[in-house]
Amino acid sequence: MAGDRPEPNIYTIAAHRGFADALVAGLVPRYSEGDLGLARLTLLVPSSRAARTISEAFTRHTGQTGQAGMLLPRMVTVGDLDLDEALGALLDPLGANDIAPAVEPTRRWLELARLIDIELEALGKPPLPGAARLRLAREVARAMDRLLVEEKTPDDLMSEGVLGMLGDLSEHWQRSIALFARLQARWLSRLEERGEIDAATRRNQLFERARRRWRETPPETPIVAAGVTSASPALARMLRANADLPTGAVL
Repeated sequence: MAGDRPEPNIYTIAAHRGFADALVAGLVPRYSEGDLGLARLTLLVPSSRAARTISEAFTRHTGQTGQAGMLLPRMVTVGDLDLDEALGALLDPLGANDIAPAVEPTRRWLELARLIDIELEALGKPPLPGAARLRLAREVARAMDRLLVEEKTPDDLMSEGVLGMLGDLSEHWQRSIALFARLQARWLSRLEERGEIDAATRRNQLFERARRRWRETPPETPIVAAGVTSASPALARMLRANADLPTGAVL
């Protein structure tokens, strides 16, 4: 006990064991309920690939135990950079009107390419060829996603501390970072005008929404986070809230 507060429900699986098979071997006796099987359990997993691996482990388990079959838990992918994967109805229910919609990925990509041209023109530089501009826009989008996941802003990127860490890096790198920060600031301004947000920002807000809801009204059905190792702040806060639930756990 930490004062009057119980310790969070956090467990580990030994590194020498197969994670998915060990996970299933532990979940089945704890959470299966007769004909319902594991249907009341929700598993938070890092990716669609992890969900497939765990599903295959359930299939092996039923074969080894001689069961005809069982209802499996619902799996919700929460991978921080797999932005094309659905969070599922658990974290993004119908009627979540308090969270702005995410910008369409292809439109974002093309708009970033156009903004690159605008910034280069402002600097008196020639425009990039079409393919090179689109490649750069894709890389800029990925860098933006990483910063958004880590909850960093353009101002953070251009802070004295960050620039000081650059030390004696070439002037080219410093100009590139300054250009990136201006692009991101311009892009965020465009999103605000449209009432949209980046998918990574929406994901962070969904995590925060789930965290608040779980603290205010703990769910009656169990929620287990399995194999989620991302260090993104919003996801870490949600996992901590889940570990504090009477019916929650983090493995």
